[in-house]
Amino acid sequence: MATAMDQERVESIKAGGIAALTGTAVSAVVVLLTPNLMTLYPLTAGTVIPLLTAGTVPDLLTAGTVRIAIATVCAFLFGVTYRYVVRNDSNPHLRSGAVGAFALTRSLGQLESITPSDLTLSGALPFVLPIVESFGLFLSIRLVLDLGLKQQWFQPFESD
Repeated sequence: MATAMDQERVESIKAGGIAALTGTAVSAVVVLLTPNLMTLYPLTAGTVIPLLTAGTVPDLLTAGTVRIAIATVCAFLFGVTYRYVVRNDSNPHLRSGAVGAFALTRSLGQLESITPSDLTLSGALPFVLPIVESFGLFLSIRLVLDLGLKQQWFQPFESD
């Protein structure tokens, strides 16, 4: 017999799954449309996978796959959190704030690894790209999640 807590978990997993699918699709499109994006700013602060020779297909493929995987995990966590943030509330500031918080957290983590030499080569581009990419990712997910709530693909979190 499923308890109310079990049902809430199922609804959270549904929201996270919808967000993960959306995040994967959006991130894959970004990676496919901008294959040189990985060379414009580093993969992560610790360079999870070093790009041994700039621009080689296997390295870009690996970097693109890791980028998509990271975006998928971030998207899942955003979906679960978004469900709890918005609840039955129609406050647009909550929705926008959730997008802004996740986008800034993700993009600031990417900006942390920018070196001074990156800045001299390409100006402000290393700062702008991660921010635009993250806001686009989470805004897209938010729109799909809002549609999912309207279509009752999952239920909002019920406040006590």
